[in-house]
Amino acid sequence: MLKNFLFAISVAAGASLLTGGLLAPTPAYAQKSEISKKVGDPLNAGLEAAKKGRVTEALEKLKTADSASGKTAYEQYLINEAYGFVYLKQRNYDAAAAAYEKSLNSSAMPAGKVNDRVKTLAQLYFQAPRNLNKVIEYGNRYLKAIGGRDAAMQAMVGQAYQMSGNDKAAVAAVNNAIKIAGQPAENWLRILLKSYNNLDDSKGANQVTQLLVKLYPSQDNWRLLSSELRRKAQGDDRTALNVYRLMSELDILDNGKDCSEAAIVAMQSGLPAEAVSFMEGCIKKKAFGPDEESRSQRILADAMKRAAAQEPTLAQLQSAADRSPSGQAQIILGEVLLSYGQAEKALAAAKRGLAKPGANADDAWMLIGRADVQLKNSAEARKAFRQVKDTRAASIAELWGVHAAKI
Repeated sequence: MLKNFLFAISVAAGASLLTGGLLAPTPAYAQKSEISKKVGDPLNAGLEAAKKGRVTEALEKLKTADSASGKTAYEQYLINEAYGFVYLKQRNYDAAAAAYEKSLNSSAMPAGKVNDRVKTLAQLYFQAPRNLNKVIEYGNRYLKAIGGRDAAMQAMVGQAYQMSGNDKAAVAAVNNAIKIAGQPAENWLRILLKSYNNLDDSKGANQVTQLLVKLYPSQDNWRLLSSELRRKAQGDDRTALNVYRLMSELDILDNGKDCSEAAIVAMQSGLPAEAVSFMEGCIKKKAFGPDEESRSQRILADAMKRAAAQEPTLAQLQSAADRSPSGQAQIILGEVLLSYGQAEKALAAAKRGLAKPGANADDAWMLIGRADVQLKNSAEARKAFRQVKDTRAASIAELWGVHAAKI
């Protein structure tokens, strides 16, 4: 995209200066502007050299033209335009921007070209070495001149604001871009996500998270969001476990610290078989560093020992849950059954739990959704996840629903 942009403006700059190999003023100045030989000859020679890729020679010729005494404003304007053209050939964006900025401020600049030049300057100053203040200045000037209806420029200004530390302005600009375009670009959503997180706006971050993975559900994007998922896991074991389960389902649970934490939370929740699954998957991915190996083996051994003791008691757990007047006993049973891969039995237990008093409905619907994911029942899983109401649990359930839509 940048390559096409640079090619277009470099061709336009060259075309405005050269006609048939001879230097010619633009039509607007044809009658009132004269180009002296001492300026025209080296300027033409410099442009010809630039067209042939001889950039060093081109700059020397332009300096000769620039050093001529008694230049008119129009001649200086053409020299600055030529400098910009040659510096673009050299990919010296900072120097090109400085030259085009001089042209913009010239009395010889055609009024009809001002807006395009302002846009070009915003784009050039965004290239390395970036001048974010100039991007914001020229970007906003251009947007004001055209009534704001340029989604790409809104987004670029938004990114410049973010990189300058003004996240509120970044959010406003990028949201303007999305309103104009209708369909947000992937990188626009990433800008928004970063700014919302910087602003501690969990609601905004959650909305963008869902939109990003819904529109662009690559594993890289899920991985990008893993830090946000881990943040949501703090302070609530039930939420934490559902986060780690989703990360495992997405194959992005591959950090040793996260793996150990997931297994420990699972064991504390009475689900040692799930802890074993977490640890074995992480070990297979080589998630643990040398300093974590010993501890990870101890956690795995503890989980395996607990699972070996629990598995023979599943029938007793079923009987106890059936006798209990509380529906939550069935939910707990269902969680245990699902941890051993018994998705159909887990689903049935969750539904029995919902039919009894005392069940935590959010726990039940999360369990139903996860069981349906295991059974590849996409529509039913999404329907279940939409029933989760608690604010923290619902934010994770919605992400589970996005994943379920892809199975």
